[in-house]
Amino acid sequence: MDGIVGPDGRPATFDGAAWISQDGRYWWNGTVWQPVKRSRSLRPNWFVIAMAVIIVGVVAVFFTQVHHDAVSPDKIPLGVSNARIDSPTQVQFDYSTATACNGLTFRAVFYDKTGKQVQVFDNSTIASAPAHKLVHFTVSVSPPIVASAVRFDAIPTCHS
Repeated sequence: MDGIVGPDGRPATFDGAAWISQDGRYWWNGTVWQPVKRSRSLRPNWFVIAMAVIIVGVVAVFFTQVHHDAVSPDKIPLGVSNARIDSPTQVQFDYSTATACNGLTFRAVFYDKTGKQVQVFDNSTIASAPAHKLVHFTVSVSPPIVASAVRFDAIPTCHS
């Protein structure tokens, strides 16, 4: 066969597997022209859909948990936290406030292991604390803290 003519009256083309009519509706099986059966329904690729759902889920978890925890101001505890006695003349603690304070002083009240108040220090040092930021304070006290003190409360006062 030099040139096969399709049922549409035009020359057919060979696509590497079969002769196809120019309008693409028929193929030559060697004896007769057969209609090309095309799948009219789209079958979903379940693997691709499942992978997309997993990726969207991982991204959603990242942005709702990890990213939110890192930048959320509500995760910073307000008030004094992590208070500890370092030595007889030094204490440290963290502080956060809901509103900025530029004139901040602390009163340290020390307690023994039974919960009895044993000493009080008023800190006249003026400090500042921005809103919703954790600020670390290391405070030197004089005279030394009594030996029976095991914990303390730092009571903040904002003057401005």
